[in-house]
Amino acid sequence: DWCAARDLDLTFIEVMPMGDIGNEDRVSQYWSLKDLRARLEQRGTVTDIPERTGGPARYVKLENGQQIGFITPLSHNFCESCNRVRITCTGEIYTCLGQEGHSDLRGPLRATEGDAPLEDAIRAAIALKPKGHDFDYSRQKVDGQVSRHMSHTGG
Repeated sequence: DWCAARDLDLTFIEVMPMGDIGNEDRVSQYWSLKDLRARLEQRGTVTDIPERTGGPARYVKLENGQQIGFITPLSHNFCESCNRVRITCTGEIYTCLGQEGHSDLRGPLRATEGDAPLEDAIRAAIALKPKGHDFDYSRQKVDGQVSRHMSHTGG
């Protein structure tokens, strides 16, 4: 209610298993947003709404009018609607935060002053975009499947 009174919208996100964090157990950090939604439904009506912001959040409206976005990389593989790629400051293009695959854009960028080689490299990288990520706690792997930290790629 504090957020609704200030016209603030919330987005929660399930922990994303990216990068080695030492001995810390990511599995114990995981709380399915399905469970959070169930708790909210005990307090009142929770209605799915079609709002989209271009990202992976799925939005609901609470009985009090507050809007909440759920980002669920573990309990719901949202990849079917993902249209994002990330380019690092070192010229690597990652087409999925949940996969290791990437392409190097430095070579095409430096090859010529024309844009054609770079455009071709970007199109080729996007053509390799996977259909889904590999965050899977059902295997009970603490470190997930991605070795790089989210701050390396940019989230």
